[in-house]
Parts: sequence; structure tokens; C-alpha cells
Amino acid sequence: MSRGRIVVERGGRVESEHRFVWRLADGEHDEQAFLRSAAKPLQALTAVDAGVLERLGLDDRHLAIACASHGGSPEHVARVAEILAACGLGVAQLACGAVAPRDPVAAAALQGAPRRIHHNCSGKHALGLALCVVEGWPVDGYLEAAHPLQRAMAAAVAGALGVDAPAQAIDGCGMPTFHAPLATLASAFGRLAGGGLGEAGARVAAAMRANPGLVAYPGAIDTELMAALPVVAKIGAEGVIAIGCDDGRGVAVKVADGALRALDPAAVWAAREVLGLPAGGAALATLAAPAVCNSRGTVVGRLAVAPSS
Repeated sequence: MSRGRIVVERGGRVESEHRFVWRLADGEHDEQAFLRSAAKPLQALTAVDAGVLERLGLDDRHLAIACASHGGSPEHVARVAEILAACGLGVAQLACGAVAPRDPVAAAALQGAPRRIHHNCSGKHALGLALCVVEGWPVDGYLEAAHPLQRAMAAAVAGALGVDAPAQAIDGCGMPTFHAPLATLASAFGRLAGGGLGEAGARVAAAMRANPGLVAYPGAIDTELMAALPVVAKIGAEGVIAIGCDDGRGVAVKVADGALRALDPAAVWAAREVLGLPAGGAALATLAAPAVCNSRGTVVGRLAVAPSS
């Protein structure tokens, strides 16, 4: 059965639980979800195909940050700023909102109020703007679904998922997000990691694998999976993650209630038990069974995967 439970234990007793579903690349198309930021590597394909990196003198670090839900660290912000500078634009052209850095270390070190460039999706927006400049598309209104940028991104996502036209809604950063079967997301990541999405897909996968710390930040589940294993992994808001292997296999996971605290153990479990990967090491061990701490910093419980019921 492709369902599971994450239980929250306190004092040796179950206090609450989160349910999750998972689908393989060749699985049933019954479970659907908004892909949220898990679609970013697929949205980046169109800029790679258009030669944006070569034409603007950018490299795979900039591609990785475009696929990222980054932490807002100085390094992350610098890579986004370089994309904008390369196409002659600035932070003012970013249409995402200003949010605090997601990386706790970066958030604690931030001086002053956060800016749009600190938004975890600013890399996607910056590469999208670069594509607009290269293609001669208007920069204004680039968030609109009818804008050439969004039409191109939607076509790339649909092609990677193998669907005609996934339903859309508005994501947290203002760009469209896509609603599709989890199995198609798993298939897309298997093809992405395994070379089945052409030269553009191979470059996206290589950039993410070479720069896992740019795709998120230390301690984030997708960063740690790619640091430890030969996979491509990307989370999305509301408890989504997709993991692709170089042999073409893929899995997608969705936490039913959207709780991100349940996503880490569910993702490590899926890597180990569904994909059969040796997901070891201290970082993944911590994410597999996150501690519950009180306000004094004392460990009072754990999250863990439990048998499905």
C-alpha cells in the first residue's frame, strides 16, 4: 500500500500523527497534488534550452539557484544578484514578495528587513527574467499566466510530466503552480535524473547534484539527500518532495495535511524503503527521526514513520 503515517511521540506515547502518500514513476495516477516548488527544475528547462546560461555568461551555480527553494544566505543572494546583473536588471524587477531567509542561520544573521531577493523563489524569478530579456519578451507582467514566460514554463512542465496541460493555480511567490498526479511527478524526476529529459534535463540534474547547498541549505531534506546519494531531489510547499535516481526510477511523496515537519522522515523512509537507497549518515539519520524539543531545548519526543493503518 502506497500510504504511510508519521507519528509524533512524547514520553513514549503517540501524541499526534500525519499521513502521507507516495507514488512511483510507474504508479497509479489516482493521487494528485499541487507540485509547488518541486516543479522548479522542470520550469528551468526552457531557459536552458534557450541557451540563457551561455548567452549571459552564467554557470551551473546560477542554474542550481534557479531550481532552488534557497535559504537566503549571502551566497544564495549573490548568485541571484549575478543572474539579474547579467541581464541588466535589478532586485526591483523581481515580482516575488519580500520574505525572511528560510535558513535559520541566514535569518539570524540578516541585517535589516528582508528584501525580495531573500525570497526562497527569487532564483526562479531571476532566471525567468533573464529568459525574457534574451527572448525579447516584456519584463512587466511576467507573472501572468498568458505571458510568454509562463506559457513556455507551463509547456516545459507539461512535457516533463507527460500530460497535456496540468491545472494551474497561483503559487506562494506569485507564479503559477501545477496540479498533477504524483506518479507523473515521480516519472519526471526519474527521467530528469536518468537522462530522459534531453540535454537540458541532464544539465539541470548535474547542476543540482553538484550544488546541493544552493538548492536549499544545510539541514534541508533535499540538500541532504543530494549530498549523501546520487539522486536529484526537490521539495515543494505543503509537504511535497520528488526524488529521481540515475537509473530512471523516481518517487513522489505528499504529506496529506501539508505539515512540513512530517516531510523529512517520510522522504528518508521513501529513499530507503521504496527506492532501496543506502540513505545513511548523521544528517539523514537526524531527518529520519526529528527530535521534538521543548522551550528549554530538551528533547521530549520524536517523529517517526509508523506502520500504515
